[in-house]
Amino acid sequence: MIDILIADDNAVQAEQLTKVLSREKDFRILKVSKDGVEALNDYIALKPTVLILDLKMPKMSGIDVIEELSKDTNFDSKINILIVSGSTLFRSQLTNAQKIKWIFSKPIDYDRLIYEIKEIKKEDNFKPTFKEDLDVLFSDLDIKPYTKGANYLKTAIYIAYYEDSNDINISNIAKQIASRYNISHYDSVQSAMDKTVRTLYPKHVKATSLKKVFTSDYKITTKDFISRALYYIDNT
Repeated sequence: MIDILIADDNAVQAEQLTKVLSREKDFRILKVSKDGVEALNDYIALKPTVLILDLKMPKMSGIDVIEELSKDTNFDSKINILIVSGSTLFRSQLTNAQKIKWIFSKPIDYDRLIYEIKEIKKEDNFKPTFKEDLDVLFSDLDIKPYTKGANYLKTAIYIAYYEDSNDINISNIAKQIASRYNISHYDSVQSAMDKTVRTLYPKHVKATSLKKVFTSDYKITTKDFISRALYYIDNT
């Protein structure tokens, strides 16, 4: 069952969301939060699979809700917020994009909304320590954690892991990342990932266990790196 918390002060919008999503047999609407403070408290108390969050709300904005939830270390590994907002101004103020699965403007594309909700559930079923394992790997490889390239590369590995694909398509993954981060040109995402991978070899690979997987006599591509990262995490 996919537990959904809706946070929207617009009663008509909230009612329509509830009506549409309740038609899905594996969706359960836990509650509708009517302001930001209530949404924050309900998220902590109810622990929903998915939070559908409006940004322009009374008492506390959706942006502030995300910031508060991001302070919770248990929330760090979750990308389970779907933004639904008609406010271009509020959407432009979003900075903590790593916590957001998708951003919807109004009117809502309900088919896409349902798809993204199901994707969140699919991702939630994977290895619970995967994020921690990946963080350790990046640290061991001495990758600077807060660069765009590192963030994009981690997201690319998440996507490849979740899709369980033997044929990793970097262009398609870069397009997904560009959509997630609201970047207009996906080639800039791929370029940032490529740049990060190029800085790794060979001087930063020192540990014997890492050398077995990550060193090579030829130039390693981003696709190679993602494949090796998945192999390393699954076999250590």
